[in-house]
Amino acid sequence: MYSPAQSPQADETGQSSPLSMLMSDPILHGFINYLTEKKIEQERHPDKNFTIEVSRDDLASMRESFKKTILDGEWHLHSLGHLLATILLDGTFELHSNVIGALPGDDSRPFLIRERITRETLFSVTDVDLGNHLVHNFRYQQNGEWLPLTLSANFVEYVPLSRPLSGVNRLTSRVKAEEELWNKVIDEIFVLDEMLTRDKHLRQYSKFIKDIFGIKIICEDEATCMRVHEQLERMSVCESDISRMQELCDINMPIKRVGKERLLEFLETKDYLTCDESKMKKTGWRALKSVARWRDRLFEIQIQPLANYYLELDHMSGPSHKSFKTQRDALRDEVSKVVPLYGFYRDILKNLFMNTDKSFEYENAKVVLT
Repeated sequence: MYSPAQSPQADETGQSSPLSMLMSDPILHGFINYLTEKKIEQERHPDKNFTIEVSRDDLASMRESFKKTILDGEWHLHSLGHLLATILLDGTFELHSNVIGALPGDDSRPFLIRERITRETLFSVTDVDLGNHLVHNFRYQQNGEWLPLTLSANFVEYVPLSRPLSGVNRLTSRVKAEEELWNKVIDEIFVLDEMLTRDKHLRQYSKFIKDIFGIKIICEDEATCMRVHEQLERMSVCESDISRMQELCDINMPIKRVGKERLLEFLETKDYLTCDESKMKKTGWRALKSVARWRDRLFEIQIQPLANYYLELDHMSGPSHKSFKTQRDALRDEVSKVVPLYGFYRDILKNLFMNTDKSFEYENAKVVLT
């Protein structure tokens, strides 16, 4: 039976990944290690019957730990967003919560709802709760019936109060949906990235494995995108910027005071802005896309021209966005056919963390809630 006292094992859950940083909470980490051990044991003894036991009290603790862990990760995301906005937007900006979706039964009629929010609101709830709260305040009348709206995507905008000298139009931040986070837990347990690289049939799907926390910097034009990227690469931690952010945003963020420290450590950058046409995205999406480390956490940072940003917004609730999600889900369905255990463990987390509290069985294995 799973015990929350189990100690984390650093080498079996991908400590270098952004997900493992997210799941560093001892309770969650212990449960992930427990599932990893069970998965390895089932692979070694495929004909043996297995039982995974989880108490309802432990499940409640894990759910609460997950919420706190998400809030901590989002705190760092929004703190970085505030810091970059303070520097790139001349220190004065508003926060807007945005939700995008399509009207019930009609994908050709997208909607965007935008609401100004406070820093206190942004830092007190998860991003998914922020998006759901906004969209749940609206109903659409169809054939005499009021129908709820569903969102395709949600994000937060940092909008300047005046035109900044930097040429940056705005910043946005986004966090993966809860279902996608739990999918990524299973991806980590089964080392899906390596599986995709090894398997020629599945390799085509590898681009759909994304990072969890993302910041987008929208610039007036492509030349500004390149200039801002270079600025970020050489940007050092400046105590005056930190002090200004803390004064303007009321966010206490200590820094190491050892000489000039790089603000961001860029680990990878892909150029979909000035690269050869053959390497451009077929969808027309254009940006500089990087993975950077800040305060021991990884973030995806995109720098995108304004015109392309609006083009992307137009398609986020339409076929291209749905097609992306469909293909990403198809990847995991395909892996489940090749590796049935992968599908089983997806079902475990979906049932434990997103559905009703029920025990369930799967061929020679079962999950029991006690």
